[in-house]
Amino acid sequence: MSIEADRTTGADPAAAARYSRDDFGSDYEQAMRGVRRLELPVLDLAGIEAADAATLRARAGELNGYVSDIGFLAIVNHGVPAETIATMQDRAAAFFAGPVEQKVALAIDRHERGYTGLNVEVFHDVKLAAKPRNDLNEAFNFGREYAADDPNRIAGRRMYAANRWPEVPGFAEAATRYLTAMETTSKRLLPVWATALDLPPDHFAPFFERAHSYVRVIHYPAKPRLDIDDMGIRPHADTSFNTLLPLENEPGLQVMTTGGEWIWPVCPPGSIVLNFGMFLEQISNGRVRATPHRVIPPTGGPRYSMPLFMCPQLDAPMACLPTCHDAANPPRATAESFWHFHTAHMAKIYPHFAAQAGEA
Repeated sequence: MSIEADRTTGADPAAAARYSRDDFGSDYEQAMRGVRRLELPVLDLAGIEAADAATLRARAGELNGYVSDIGFLAIVNHGVPAETIATMQDRAAAFFAGPVEQKVALAIDRHERGYTGLNVEVFHDVKLAAKPRNDLNEAFNFGREYAADDPNRIAGRRMYAANRWPEVPGFAEAATRYLTAMETTSKRLLPVWATALDLPPDHFAPFFERAHSYVRVIHYPAKPRLDIDDMGIRPHADTSFNTLLPLENEPGLQVMTTGGEWIWPVCPPGSIVLNFGMFLEQISNGRVRATPHRVIPPTGGPRYSMPLFMCPQLDAPMACLPTCHDAANPPRATAESFWHFHTAHMAKIYPHFAAQAGEA
């Protein structure tokens, strides 16, 4: 499929065009970078807050058409200002360009806040990865702030914490604006999700009053030629309810279709990519597909990615949705809080979290 002039493969069209060439350096590079492009479905959020029942059902019907299929959409009229995204990317780039000593001083902690260095160690996922390999990226995590008087924070419980900010001018302010804007857009989707899953529009609202949203800003250094098994991020699915990702400055994201084929997702300029998370897959009893995806190292320059992971409040157990099971299709999992779901999964993937798996 050729890329259209008004579409972009997770990046600006000029950057995406570099991936139309046939001069790949090896069979491995051809296999990684030579995959076809596929336009993602587009979901328009214009006026969704004030939508009448018929409009809401129409949007939900569109979403429902893809929950067990590609598992990735492009959302437009999302309400996140372009300046908010650009400023966050600029401040992230400034942080990653800074001294290594300043970055490692913020090494990621047991609350999943802070910095992970280049070549992130991951455990082998035999279902999705060919063999163990370090991921070729560095990242910085920040997220929902928990107040100093929060009982879980006082007790030192994992994930209940304040952010630890880099000494980069404007970083904390840009990050706070970005997190707020992206979370607001994600919450606009909740009535659409509920309606798509045959639930009352306000079904999910109580679980997201204190949403545990967090952002991972990621830097992928350019690597014009790939060595065998080079990967920006290994194939994986997100633990979240859903994930929002603005289009990046360089191509990298690839998505696995239901047929097991890797594709470059093609999206409208200015859109935000929406993908479905593992927790949503669990509570929907597999009705919603948490789609595997991966990142290929960029060629033309550093790539900056800023996914927001939208997650329910940590301690609220969520059972299989009542519309997603019956006698012929019983629940596959028991009620579970996102805290337990997420920490158990992360401990299987990252050694630095596995070392803390037994901690409350």
